[in-house]
Amino acid sequence: MQGSYTMTLIKLKTATLVGLVTLGLSALEASASDSVTGKCHLDFALTKMLHPATPEFLEDIRNRSGSASVRVEKPGENYTQEFRDDRLRVIVDKNNIMQRYLCG
Repeated sequence: MQGSYTMTLIKLKTATLVGLVTLGLSALEASASDSVTGKCHLDFALTKMLHPATPEFLEDIRNRSGSASVRVEKPGENYTQEFRDDRLRVIVDKNNIMQRYLCG
């Protein structure tokens, strides 16, 4: 009886461990696929906030953010409210100097 109980307990622990490992691997796979699809993330350090929004600079921060696209938003212009997780939005002033950036 004791041996049967021990075997059942071992099988239960093994099944639990296999389930947890499978969940962990699934999370890693999802995380890897997110970076492949070009989702925007803001975990990069930007040292020059008040920088002219030149094409070269915009391409550099787009690459560092992992975004598929970048949209420069100028004062007085209208933009869609559609949220896109693959887009980096750069807010500039009237002199085309970057004021802030965000995903969307």
